[in-house]
Amino acid sequence: MKRILLTVSYWSVSVLMISLMLISLGYCFSDAMFVSMSFVPGCLVLRWLLPHISFSDLKRGVLNLVSAVLAVILTDILLVIWCHILMNGMMASFYSGFPTLLVNPAFLALVMIVLTGGDYVLSRYLKSRFRDEPHPVTFTSDYRKVTLDLSEIIYVESRDTEVRVYATEGRHYRNKTGITQWENLLGEDFIRVHRSFVVRKESIQDTLYDSLTLADGTSVPVSRKYREMVATLKGIQQ
Repeated sequence: MKRILLTVSYWSVSVLMISLMLISLGYCFSDAMFVSMSFVPGCLVLRWLLPHISFSDLKRGVLNLVSAVLAVILTDILLVIWCHILMNGMMASFYSGFPTLLVNPAFLALVMIVLTGGDYVLSRYLKSRFRDEPHPVTFTSDYRKVTLDLSEIIYVESRDTEVRVYATEGRHYRNKTGITQWENLLGEDFIRVHRSFVVRKESIQDTLYDSLTLADGTSVPVSRKYREMVATLKGIQQ
């Protein structure tokens, strides 16, 4: 409940701050609030999209990121124009024109980056602050929705065109989401140990030079790229 309250408070304050800026541009308070709220959907969509973008193929990842940002910016511009027309009428908006700042892609991108970045930092803090609360993740496996708490997931393995999610009690699920995207979704309680494996830190039972053993007895390879990070985590001397 506290997490929800703090998140709502963050977005409420953000909307209020944007409203104050719009008031300085000549909007009345009610109109400024109305336009400010049109920024929120785009920011939330961007916040949801970013963890799903994989950079395993850097060129494709950058292209997907730019495409997502441009799509959200365009949607926000249309929302701002729609709000302006609702407040002033079609003819009045046509003759008076729209405030150029509100349809400036660079300005909209800056607003969304600031608000989305703030929400990301807040969510990371809340996740560490309220560790005992459930942290569910929902995905599709074999055409059905599956919801697991992060504490139930032991490790994620990439297998060519699909990913396997291994959970407690011997459960495992197939999924098409890339492992880099899974790494971003799972957060700081998990660690990448190989290009094909992401494991929950608390599930690590034993660590060798090039492998580690998990709570369910699974042996997972540790590639050279990640050995130093794993050694630091477990206090292993290389």
